[in-house]
Amino acid sequence: MRSCVTLVGLVLLPCAAALAQPAAINGRVVDSYNKPIADATVLIYEAGVKHGYSTYCPSCYADCGKRTHTNADGSFSFSGLAPDLFFRLLVVRDGYTAKVLDRTDPASGASTTAVLHPRKPVEDLSRVARGLVRNGDGEPLADVVIRPMGVNTDSSSAYGTLDGLDLVSVTNARGEFEVGYSEKAKGIMVWVEARGMATKLAPLPTGGARTTVTVSPGATVRGRLISNGKPVPNAEVGLIGRERGGFGFQFRVFGDPYEEVRIGTQDDGSFVINNVPAPVKWFVYGKMESLNKTGASPLMECATSKDGETINVGDLDVRPGHSVRGTVALSDGAAMPRGMRITISSTKAFDSQTAVLASDGAFEFRNVPAGDYTVFPSVRGYQLPNEKMTVDAKVGGDVSDFKLVLDHK
Repeated sequence: MRSCVTLVGLVLLPCAAALAQPAAINGRVVDSYNKPIADATVLIYEAGVKHGYSTYCPSCYADCGKRTHTNADGSFSFSGLAPDLFFRLLVVRDGYTAKVLDRTDPASGASTTAVLHPRKPVEDLSRVARGLVRNGDGEPLADVVIRPMGVNTDSSSAYGTLDGLDLVSVTNARGEFEVGYSEKAKGIMVWVEARGMATKLAPLPTGGARTTVTVSPGATVRGRLISNGKPVPNAEVGLIGRERGGFGFQFRVFGDPYEEVRIGTQDDGSFVINNVPAPVKWFVYGKMESLNKTGASPLMECATSKDGETINVGDLDVRPGHSVRGTVALSDGAAMPRGMRITISSTKAFDSQTAVLASDGAFEFRNVPAGDYTVFPSVRGYQLPNEKMTVDAKVGGDVSDFKLVLDHK
């Protein structure tokens, strides 16, 4: 899902980092034999802050949308970039698999290299799904990121990063894209991520026909984090579907399996999340990791019903939360290795805290909101009894005697 920046006078607001001395990204695009690829398109698709929490959506920064083409020697360059941001680049060339370069730092001074691998045209139409992305006015959309995430065959459906399934595709100037698989399939499921639009899940049949996917702007969710009547700036807010759901056989979708959106609060404690899919029921919450020195945020429910609407969840009041203290012991009496961790995660929100275990196995989580949680210890060479992955914990007040004993694997 993609959120978007607040508009003031219909002008996108760059982050304050953009006012610093501009930086540049230089790089090359080569093939698997290290030969330069000319006339490849390099696009700045998303950006993020290096420190703190971004108050803008990843694709809403002023530098996003800039593009260039590689020279005869495969080189490319972007100048005048905000040095306090990192960037996600897309590299596209006909006849090659698209490449994503994550967290490219313009202030590092280092050159980056994208290696593109040849992509032969798929002649067996049972191994390819073709699509066309349009907006609500029927206009084709270029530079839309297509993330394949599932394959449907006659006997099974599989999801995740699959061997033989294209990792990413990008629409061309006509809004067209193609996703291939190494074996015969009945269909391919994809996430469609267009800048300024709500993310859309689309099942595509294989074969020669091109399926049209129409995307829309979605809704807006806004609100404010406050503590004792004062704004809470530079904190992080999460948004996740209430029915987290998943996927089953024949591309059956359960609930609303959208990825979490994270956005930072501004100086007045406010936050704005645009391009939210609708109709969907959501949880909105202040992230524990960003608030554990301030307090705990309640879990707020809201629902989007249609494109273009704005949902104001009001004030999320940050108040002192609960502490959860305990110890992790090893059943064989061994000393706790250094650097081991334990995590507490909400069963509703996509929210967690992680603590480092002390040498005696002691830990503490601070400002935990009331609710139901799972606890997951990560100790090298040990596991929970009966090969359990997590244990349940209900937090309605302070907890001071939480104890876990781990068995040797």
